[in-house]
Amino acid sequence: MKKLIAFVSAMAVALCGAFLTACKPSSDFERVIDKGTFVVGVTIYEPMDYIDGDGEWAGFDAEVAALVAAEWGVKIQYTIIKWNNKVAELDSYAIDAIWNGMTADAELGKQIDFSASYAENKQVAVVKKSDADRITDGERIKACSVAVERGSAGDTVATETVKAAVVNRVDTQVNALLEVASGASEVAIIDYVMADSVVGKGDYSELAIVDPDTVSYDREVFAVGLRKGSDLTEKINALLKKYYADGTLRELADKYGSVALNTSALSA
Repeated sequence: MKKLIAFVSAMAVALCGAFLTACKPSSDFERVIDKGTFVVGVTIYEPMDYIDGDGEWAGFDAEVAALVAAEWGVKIQYTIIKWNNKVAELDSYAIDAIWNGMTADAELGKQIDFSASYAENKQVAVVKKSDADRITDGERIKACSVAVERGSAGDTVATETVKAAVVNRVDTQVNALLEVASGASEVAIIDYVMADSVVGKGDYSELAIVDPDTVSYDREVFAVGLRKGSDLTEKINALLKKYYADGTLRELADKYGSVALNTSALSA
């Protein structure tokens, strides 16, 4: 009898283990489907991801991510992250993707996978209008205090290309602009996509972009960030190319103005 009980117990444990293994999501895509939510990590970054006057998420990236979630039959969830912690947020499964006008650079690519590139960008300098006649070229920017988003492409440019005298690192590109507006920094180096969308308006009405034909840095491409080996990469690529082919991405780029589609990558 004891042997029979031991055998039955062993079989129960084995069956239970097999059941749990069978039910465990075998891929990132299955995990998203099982939990019914696609969680994307974002920052407040107009025109890519931001909260509109009605308190709703808006922006080029926000709308495309929502389309992807709808295609998969799940809800979209936007989670505000600290940009410097983006890889840790992804690797800990706190988010499923980083979708926030992210520069796909080689160094970051050692840690995460990128989707196909969907937009192009560059880094530009923003100053107070009252300083626009004084800060006109790269040499003068070197002698300035420069605000950047910590861990961003702007941070790399300020540190390695400009080699600015003082680099003030803050949590977001919005805060980098506010540093200049308040006088705490003389220059902000941020994405052209964002600068073109907000500089000279609202809280940034007293700011100006230094002529991009004179001062701009590093042509970049934007992509979605996924965990290494994630099957979400292939699925998102297919939808990005579908939305480009049917004109959806062009409509959204026109809607948000300063988004330049990476047509060569999307049509490949």
